Amino acid sequence: MNILILTAKCGMGHYTVSMSLKQELENENTKVEVIDFFDIIFPRMKTVIYGVFHFLVSKCSRVYNFFYKFSAHTNFAPFKRIMKKRIEKILEDRKVDIVISTFPVCSKYVSAYKKVKNSPIKLYTYITDIEVNQEWLTKQTDCYFVASQETRRQMLNYAIPDNQIKVVGIPVRKEFKQTNLNKDQKEIVVMGGGLGLIPHMEKVLRKLAQSQKVHITLLTGKNQKLLQKYRNRYGNLSVIDYTDKVYAYMEKAELIITKAGGITLFEAIHSETPLYILYPFLSQEIGNAKFIEDNTIGEVVWKKTKNVMQDIFTLLENPTKLETMRKNMQNIKNALESLNVLDVYQKGA
Repeated sequence: MNILILTAKCGMGHYTVSMSLKQELENENTKVEVIDFFDIIFPRMKTVIYGVFHFLVSKCSRVYNFFYKFSAHTNFAPFKRIMKKRIEKILEDRKVDIVISTFPVCSKYVSAYKKVKNSPIKLYTYITDIEVNQEWLTKQTDCYFVASQETRRQMLNYAIPDNQIKVVGIPVRKEFKQTNLNKDQKEIVVMGGGLGLIPHMEKVLRKLAQSQKVHITLLTGKNQKLLQKYRNRYGNLSVIDYTDKVYAYMEKAELIITKAGGITLFEAIHSETPLYILYPFLSQEIGNAKFIEDNTIGEVVWKKTKNVMQDIFTLLENPTKLETMRKNMQNIKNALESLNVLDVYQKGA
């Protein structure tokens, strides 16, 4: 069995999900390969594309949100004829049995390929946020793996058949599922995903580090500027470069201060570590933040007028509330379907 996972590094979440799936699916009978889709369609422009994406996310969120909403109402996929040939070559060269998409553009192009070629190859899509942008949805997708019942309800409203939707959560590495829950009430993890983007965090981080009431671990991801700025700056602040051991820091922490990325959300759920979300502003992260509030698994700061420092310490000093959040995270985990693409494929779906 040969499985091809197509993804993109627009943020690190999609790629992280893909690697988690590879870890979950690969065995002696199943070969799994992860490919950055932009290496296929625009290899010479990949650096520019990612540069523009990162600029919009960090500096021009309103423009990013406009394009995010616009993409929900268009099936625009340029260079379909060229892409058809490139996709066909990859599938034939690797003798692919199953294609998994963790990024909407991948789903769109593989779906177009299936339609033009009348291909029977299975296309399974993992949606990596709570809120469903319609750009994920294609007629040639055989099955969708989604984060929550809320996600399922949204998709039913878009006329996706119920038997094509599996509520499995957002895939995380197995290490997040093996936590021993050895929490330290004075440990806080501050992180901004793989790119280390932590909007409006500077003032809060500085005050936390000066308080001496807690120990903070700052995970800077690939943000070298942030790493150099805070390394060795405060005695109760540990600054960690990009790491594949996020699970170890989450496992120990009593609270995670972060942005509302989909992969971070489910890493926290599996680690049973309550979340504190600062000022969500990207469209998909607003949807994730609402999920956090609605399910009482963390707190969300929507307005900058709130006294964040006081709020964080009030939460840390309320073990009953934190325990309620952890139990709610347990309930979310327990409600997920324990299946994957191989289970669905073997059933012929």
